[in-house]
This record gives sequence, C-alpha cells and structure tokens, in this order.
Amino acid sequence: MLSFLRNTSPVRLAVFLLCGLTLYRLWFMTQFELVPDEAYYWLWAKHPAWSYRDKGPAVAWVIWLGTALFGPTLVGIRIFAVLLSTGTGVLLFLLARRLYDDRVALWSLLVASVIPMLAVGSILMTIDSLSVFFWAWAALIFWKAIHRDQLADWFWLGLAIGVGFLAKFTNGVQLGCIACFLLWSKAHRPLLFSRKMLVLGAAFGVCILPILWWNMQTGWVHYLALHTRSGVDKHFEIHPLELLTFLGGQFGVLSPLIAAGMVTALVALLLKRHADLRVRFLLSQFLPLYALFGFFSLNKAGQLNWTAPALVTGIIFTVVYWREVLAVRPVWRRWVGAAFAIALIMTVGLHDSDLLMNAAQVVTDRMHWRPIHDPLRRAQGWKDYAAHVQAARDQNHANLLIADNYGDASILSFYLPDQPTTYLVPQPYGATQFTLWPGYEVKPDTRALFVVEAYDTQWVPPPLRKEFQTLKLVDDFWSQYHGRPMTHFQIYLCTPE
Repeated sequence: MLSFLRNTSPVRLAVFLLCGLTLYRLWFMTQFELVPDEAYYWLWAKHPAWSYRDKGPAVAWVIWLGTALFGPTLVGIRIFAVLLSTGTGVLLFLLARRLYDDRVALWSLLVASVIPMLAVGSILMTIDSLSVFFWAWAALIFWKAIHRDQLADWFWLGLAIGVGFLAKFTNGVQLGCIACFLLWSKAHRPLLFSRKMLVLGAAFGVCILPILWWNMQTGWVHYLALHTRSGVDKHFEIHPLELLTFLGGQFGVLSPLIAAGMVTALVALLLKRHADLRVRFLLSQFLPLYALFGFFSLNKAGQLNWTAPALVTGIIFTVVYWREVLAVRPVWRRWVGAAFAIALIMTVGLHDSDLLMNAAQVVTDRMHWRPIHDPLRRAQGWKDYAAHVQAARDQNHANLLIADNYGDASILSFYLPDQPTTYLVPQPYGATQFTLWPGYEVKPDTRALFVVEAYDTQWVPPPLRKEFQTLKLVDDFWSQYHGRPMTHFQIYLCTPE
C-alpha cells in the first residue's frame, strides 16, 4: 500500500481524495438536520434582496439557486456547500503547488481534510463556505498577478475579493493583507501606487454596489449589526481571559496539536525565513486576520469561525515548515503523526455523533466529570420540535406562529409540513432580518402559538402581554434526538380575548 502511494503521482492522489470526500459529503449532508443559521439563510433566499441585516446577499443567492434546482430540501440548501468545499480543496492544492511542489500541495490538502472546523464547514451551507472559497481563489490570483504583467489579473483579484465580501465582510480584510505584502516586499511596493490598484479597487467597488444600495435604502442597518457583533457597541475594555478563551477555542476547532504546530511554524518562519518571498506571501494572508480578531477578543471573545479564511495559507506554511523539520529530524515524525491522528479522530467523531457521545459518557462517568454537550447538538432535535408545534397547531386551531428568536422561527418555517411564515416577537428595527419584513397583525379571531425556549420559569415577553389578553401554556417538552433530550421548550396559546 505504501509503495503504491509513493509511486502514484500527488495530482492523481489529490483527485482521488477530493472525489471520495465529495461523494461522502453529498451523502452525509442528508443524514442530519439543519442548524438554525442554515434555516435562517433559507428564509433569506425566500425573500430575494440586495443584502440582508447580518450579512451580504451571496449566501441567500446561492441557496435560492440550490432550492430552485432541488426544491426546499436539505439537498437544495446544502448542495453548494459541498461543491464549494471541493472547489476550495482544488484551489488550496493549486496554490501550494504553484508556491512549492506537488507533495506540499497533497499534504496541505490532507491536513485541510482532517481539521474539524473545515470538515464541518464543508457540509453546512453558511457564509463560511463561500468566504473561504473566494479567499483561496483571490490568494491564488494574487500570487499569479505579482509574477506577470497582466492588468486582467488585478481585475479578477478585485472581483474575487468583492464576491467574497458579498458573502462575509471578513473578506474585505484581504485587501489589507495584500497591502501588507506589498509594503513588506520592497520589489513589489511600487504596485501600491499603480493603475493595477485602481483596477482592483474598481472591480471590488462594482461588486459591493448591491450592499451599498441596500444600506442606503434601509438606513445603514449593516453598521448597526457590525457595531453590535464587534463587542464594542458600548465601550472597549481589556479582558485578557476573553482573549485566552478565543485562542483556546482556536486550538479546539483546529485540533490541539495541529494548532500548536501552526503556531510553531508561524514563529519559526517569521524569525528565520521572513526574507523568503513565499513565506512573506503566506504570512501576509494569515497574520492580519488573526491580529484583527485577536485585538477585538481582548474585549470580547470572537466567534471561532471568523478566522477560517486565514487557514488557506496557514495550512500551507505549516506543511512547509514541518516537512523541512522532518527531513532533518525524523524523530519528530511521531508527533506529526499524532497531530494528524488526533485531528482525524476528532473529525470522525463529529461525523458520528452517537458514537462520540457514548464514548464520552463512559469517560465522564468513570472520571466523575461533568457531562459534555454533543458538538452536533445545534443540528439535532428539530424534527421532534416541529412535530410538537404541529400537534399544538392542530389541537388549538392556531392560525399564527410566533417564536422567541430567529433560529427557532426559521427552523419552524422549514420543518413544519406546510412551511408556514413564522414571526418573531416585535423588536426594534434592525435587530434581526425579521424586523425588515412585514410583521403579523392581531385580529379578533387570531389564535397564536408562541414558542419559547424554557429557562426554569414560565416567561412571556411584555410585547405579547400587551397584544394578547389570554396566554395559556399548552405544552412543555424537551425536544428529542435518538432518545436524548436536546432543548426545553414551552408553547403558549395566545388570544386577544
């Protein structure tokens, strides 16, 4: 077997790996339920617009295309997540190959395949699938652009970053990454003030016109959303534990030894190989993003997926460094093998949640540790949740559905048999995308069901108490998944009289 692998070209092995992963993911994506964000983006796709409250429009446009082809189903929502992850793998391989060689490219692809965060992102249709794909595409174009004198490359570079920005505003940081590289490389510094930058900027500007137009029409809702999500909507304070939480989380989603290996490679290359143009290129596409979110995490720990695009080059420089180390010090092979094995076990565990939880239960029982939560919990129990709500609709002849948060409302709209419109409790303008859509109207014959996640005591928000005279608890239950309780819900019947 090892002889076959050594004698087979890395390109052929990469093709086999990508084809196998794609076929597996196309099957596996149908084996678990939606997560709330996917259902939320699906609702966006049902309301076509130039942009949306939380993000740009790209994810909604892609889901709209998927559901137009395959219907309002799991396949319709997720099909492009799998295809985009395959595309990202191709781009990662091509970039590593252009920078170094086929072997580095193959190992980069293998490492990317076992990193837990990327494995999960390859199946869920969220903004990250698009963001990482276009970041990788832009990185490949940029490396090609600085080695040949073609104005078209800079147009395509601006286009790739601009379309990525339509998916996730984080992709705009790549403009700063490019500037960092050009400032770092004396030979390329003149490009900063060339017409190529004008072409890049023009292409990027054209791409983001939908977002600018939408914000002008809605009162710059994105400013409100970003101000809130940054964690500095009130004031910025230094909280070192928040930064440690963010960094610790990164070690968890990358797997501990791979994260440690990436940090080691980063420091070593920065100290000893910073004169290498390829190293400068890779680090300039990695460091600014981590520095930005690390800074904000001093105040409040950022979401762990925010740094995902930086992994495109982070994986490559990690492979490059450790490949050189192993050539000189073979004793490190055991640690490298352990890092790969641990990441693989973590990723396999994420794909078999029941096996993972059963093993974890045995360990926690023996060690008297606190029980751990299922990492796929956000994608479990929703069918049972919808079944309870549907039963309450039938029994109480309800004609209006109201949920407590956008995730639960979106899930109900997808999983209820007739996929009805589900509303949120009235909120300030711009709080969620729901506030930009028409709200419900209370009529004399309204029989509304209010569904809320229960927190020990019965709770109904004040706006509902003002709109409805009678609020009666009609169901109190835990949603179930394979016999395990997931989330505690309550359902209230609300009537105006």
